[in-house]
Amino acid sequence: MVDLSYTPASLLPLAAAQPGSTPVHPATGATTIIDGVWHDAASANALIVRQMSAAFNHVLSVPVLLAALAVALALAWPVRLWVLARMFALLQRAPVDNRLAVIAKAVGSVVISIVLLAVAGQIVVAACNFALPLLPETAVLLHALAMALGVTGLGLGLGRALRSPEDPAWRPVPLPAGLGAAIGFYPFAAALTLGLTNVIDQTARVLHASQPGWTISQGLVMLVEIGLVARFLLRAGKARSNAIEQAVSHHTGATVPAIFGITALVWAALALACGLWLCGFTRIAMLLLQELLWMGLVLTTAWLLSGLFDALLTQLFDADWTVGRFATAIVGLRRARVKQVALVGSALLTVIVWLLAIGLVAAPLHGDRAVVVEQIRPTMLLNALRSLNLSPRSMIAAAVVLTVGIALTRLVRNWLETRFLPSTALDIGVRTSLVTGLTYTGVLIAILAATSMLGLQLEKITLIASALSVGIGFGLQSIIQNFVSGVIMLIERPVKVGDWIAVSGAEGTIRRIRVRATELATADGGVAIVPNSSFISSNVSNRADALMPCRVDLALTVSGAPTAAAARDALLHPVGQCALIRKEPAPQIHLATLGDSEWTFNLRAYAAPDTALAQARSELLFALSSQATAAGLKIRTT
Repeated sequence: MVDLSYTPASLLPLAAAQPGSTPVHPATGATTIIDGVWHDAASANALIVRQMSAAFNHVLSVPVLLAALAVALALAWPVRLWVLARMFALLQRAPVDNRLAVIAKAVGSVVISIVLLAVAGQIVVAACNFALPLLPETAVLLHALAMALGVTGLGLGLGRALRSPEDPAWRPVPLPAGLGAAIGFYPFAAALTLGLTNVIDQTARVLHASQPGWTISQGLVMLVEIGLVARFLLRAGKARSNAIEQAVSHHTGATVPAIFGITALVWAALALACGLWLCGFTRIAMLLLQELLWMGLVLTTAWLLSGLFDALLTQLFDADWTVGRFATAIVGLRRARVKQVALVGSALLTVIVWLLAIGLVAAPLHGDRAVVVEQIRPTMLLNALRSLNLSPRSMIAAAVVLTVGIALTRLVRNWLETRFLPSTALDIGVRTSLVTGLTYTGVLIAILAATSMLGLQLEKITLIASALSVGIGFGLQSIIQNFVSGVIMLIERPVKVGDWIAVSGAEGTIRRIRVRATELATADGGVAIVPNSSFISSNVSNRADALMPCRVDLALTVSGAPTAAAARDALLHPVGQCALIRKEPAPQIHLATLGDSEWTFNLRAYAAPDTALAQARSELLFALSSQATAAGLKIRTT
């Protein structure tokens, strides 16, 4: 046996296959492309001759190698398919919720494919070590091939999980027509490309590949990656377009996953990678392309795992299951509390999964790169900028951290708004304050983390801010004032979502309190945007009437009636008969002014549930007009 020494990256099955592990290509003295390729071919031939000249270790070496190859092939194909079929049959019969069964099948497909292909690769490696005295270079390449098998298993499992060839109804996400049958190919091809890139990387290292040979090999890999990503985007775009057209023609909703809405960003990243490659920045272009593939695989896996944990805990803590019955009957928790425990547990596991996924996605972006900003000198401001770590890798990492931080903040906010907080006894005002405060905090943390990736510490932020504060202060004075006012409103809570208020000439129900302004739903169905500073610097009328949003107020003048009481009765009759007006609370009519055979009344009524205020007001005016005609009266609004 040969004592081998590997780098830490080569000992981790997934780390070496991650994007960004571009080879170090030492100079070989080759001056032309032909000389470089000839040098690499000679090095490869010499390695093959040296390995083939080594004698077998045992008499049974050849049978062991053949048996290992047969077992590896069996595990990778027929055994894997048989295990997947058995798992699907068990899940079909399992007494679990359909959502849990579907997501468990998807995750199981990924896990089974990774394990069996990784085991197959390790069996081949063990057999080769048993049968042959491996050269150090050959051992490195053999381990790289085993790693490629494991990564390929990830893509193969993801493709099968998304496609669900056994039954399309068991797909974890509905796919538009034209994409479902092909979706299994792209994760497999992406993982295979990453695995082969690692093999090429290791081959270039052990052969001490020349610059031309390295450039040609990486160029071929980039062409394959560009074609793979572009073809998937084209098919996804076509499938989305067809689904939207069918939905419009059938007047139904299009079943297009929301993730396809980011294809424009992927197109932009692909165009950027092509531009960098054509400009000679091969390393950065390779990093960006492989990061796209790696990110797709990792984030898809994280999405499946988070869905599995959510469905599993929801099922376990259901009142009809053992854990739910134990919590309610033995422990004495209310069902609402048990549901909250399940939601919190699911959220914690989801956060852990996504944090691990973010770490795996960002892992290829770490490392030393040449600093771009090197010619900046004179002033303190420029010196502070010069000290930043503005390398391509750090800029990409900062953009990823900022984007992921904001996305996680929005996910947590949506989970709190739609799932957890509605299950608590908190009123809507407290819920809104908690959610808004969390949003501010999450975005601030994401910004600080992104600036930290760029080497922008707090003292540097202070220096740059002091140089720009005068100009920015005048330009953003109003925005900052509204922002601070919004924070004060969330803390003091003088008004809350759902209150009917009047401020600065606007009147309506508070619908949302944002960073800069507050949205009011007005009585006529419109939306009024009121700056938050108006709530601090001006008088605010907060009316506690819970039915204020559906209140109808009319000032009516009646003439032609013999007495004021007769005029009042003439108004009450059509109001009481109007179907769009509530009976409780009853409509109220108050005499406001007296005149010569005419009287002015203030009418207050409330629109019926699920009735627009404008519609109720219109119907009431029609009823009053009909009453005036029938009774020979004149009724007009004032």
